[in-house]
Amino acid sequence: MEKPGKNGTNLTPGETVVLYPTFGHLVEDGRAWRIAVQGTVFEAGQVGFRKRLLLRLLRRVMQARPEDLDTEIFQQRIQGFIAATEKGRRISVRVGPRSQILRKASNRSGYFSGAIRIAIDELHAVSGGPHSCWVNLETVDPHQHNGHRHAQVQLLKDEGISVISDIDDTIKHSEVTCRQSLLANTFLNEFRSIDGMAELYRSWADRGIDFHYVSSSPWQLFQPLHDHCLSAGFPPGSFHLRSFRLRDHMIRRLLRIRRRGKATVIRAIVNLFPLRRFVLIGDSGEKDPEIYSDVARRFPDRVVAIFIRNLASHPLDAGRAGKVLRGIPSGKLLVFEHAAQLLDRLPC
Repeated sequence: MEKPGKNGTNLTPGETVVLYPTFGHLVEDGRAWRIAVQGTVFEAGQVGFRKRLLLRLLRRVMQARPEDLDTEIFQQRIQGFIAATEKGRRISVRVGPRSQILRKASNRSGYFSGAIRIAIDELHAVSGGPHSCWVNLETVDPHQHNGHRHAQVQLLKDEGISVISDIDDTIKHSEVTCRQSLLANTFLNEFRSIDGMAELYRSWADRGIDFHYVSSSPWQLFQPLHDHCLSAGFPPGSFHLRSFRLRDHMIRRLLRIRRRGKATVIRAIVNLFPLRRFVLIGDSGEKDPEIYSDVARRFPDRVVAIFIRNLASHPLDAGRAGKVLRGIPSGKLLVFEHAAQLLDRLPC
C-alpha cells in the first residue's frame, strides 16, 4: 500500500477517483452539516485472462454476437466492471478551501464511503449564503493527473418532502424479471426512459421536492446511468447503488444478488430526517412493494405515500397486495401504469 502524502491521500498517478452525488444533513442542533461521501477508485488497464473468460460467459448469457461486444455502448458500460479497482486508498475531499481525509480506505472493489463535517458558517461562505441547496465536493489529487473529480452535494433541510425512487423499470426500461433481457438492456441497448416519468419528476422538483435515486443497479454503471438521467431531464438527486464484482456468480445469480441491501439504504435515509415526509416510488418487478411497505410500517408518520408501477410480467396481484398492505392504510399505496396517474397524487 502506498503511504499517505502530506494531504493524507495515497493515490498514485494514473488512478481515477469517481465521486457520487450525495447529500448533507444538519447536526449539532443546526450548527454544522454532515455530508456523506461515496465513490470508487480504479485504474484503467489490460483485461486479464479471468475477466476475458467472464466476458465470454456474459456474452453467452445475453446470447449476443461477438461483434456486439465491440460496440461503443458495450465498451462504455463494461468499463467499470473490468477496470482494476484499487484497495487501501485513502481519500481526501474538500468543500471549499479545507480538505478532510475519510476515516476508511477503499475496499477491494475500490469502493469507499465516509462522512465529513463542516460548520454551517464555513459552508455559507463557500456556497454564497444560507439559502443555497447545492455545493460542490471534490477530491484532493496530489498528482493532478486526471484533474479534480467532483460531485454535487444536496443540502437537505430538516423538513420537506423527499422522493426515494427506484431506477430499473420505474424510470428506465430494464426488464429485471428476465436475466437475459436485463443484461442486454444493461450492456447492449440504448437506455430508454419510462414515458412521462422525467416530466413528472421535474414538475415535483419545481415544487421543492428533493430526490434520492436508490437502486439495485451496480455502482459500476453509475456514469452511464447518471448521464442518462441528466440527458432525459430527470432532476438531480443523490445516488445510492450497489457494488458488484465481475465474477461468475454475479452473472449466474444476478437476480438474487440484486434484491439485497436496498432496504437498509432506504431505512438509513428516512431515519436521518424525523421531520421529513417521504414518497417511495418503485415497481412490481422485484421486491419494491415488500421493501417499501416494511419501511412504511417502521416509519408510519414519515412515509406518506407508496407508488408502485405495475409490470405486466410480474404484476402486484391481489394476493401479493394483501400481504403488502398489512398494517398500512390502503390509501397510502397506489399502483399505477402511466406517469399521468401520479400528477395530482403527491401529498401537499
